[in-house]
Amino acid sequence: MAILESAGADVPNRRMHTDPFTGGQFPVSATSRSPRSFPTAIRADIGESEAYKQALRRGEIGLQRPMGANVAGADFITAIVRPDSSVEIVVTDVKTSERGKFPTPKAHLPGTWQAEVQHAIGPTRLNLHDPALEGQVRAAFQQGRIRLRQLRANYSPSGQGVITGW
Repeated sequence: MAILESAGADVPNRRMHTDPFTGGQFPVSATSRSPRSFPTAIRADIGESEAYKQALRRGEIGLQRPMGANVAGADFITAIVRPDSSVEIVVTDVKTSERGKFPTPKAHLPGTWQAEVQHAIGPTRLNLHDPALEGQVRAAFQQGRIRLRQLRANYSPSGQGVITGW
């Protein structure tokens, strides 16, 4: 199965690192200044990135990539073509844990996340090189076929990095 991702899925990072030797700039998604912040910064970033890659490998259509750990908003946004050929937009919140315990999922899609979805499918961002599919994605938004999903990246000794909640 081929991976399908919008050309506008990669939102420019807010944090950049300038290489002191080459002058090249590279995005920074997470930093950790102490061992205590590793689980909530680096590990959380890895969990978001791996969940997104797994979603794409499962056949979901990438609409917005993760922007980095501890960045406000949805962790990533995808679309799913249902068995009846309709499209559903999925807004994902990834939770990581080194103890195997996770918070209760949000009950409702926050309003700012709804705006994030609208921006991700806007004319300057959504580009799947398939106008019909893009129309289906936009129709899903207009018809309210949007769902919130919490995935759990379990980094406990028994979890070994398994992602659940699909």
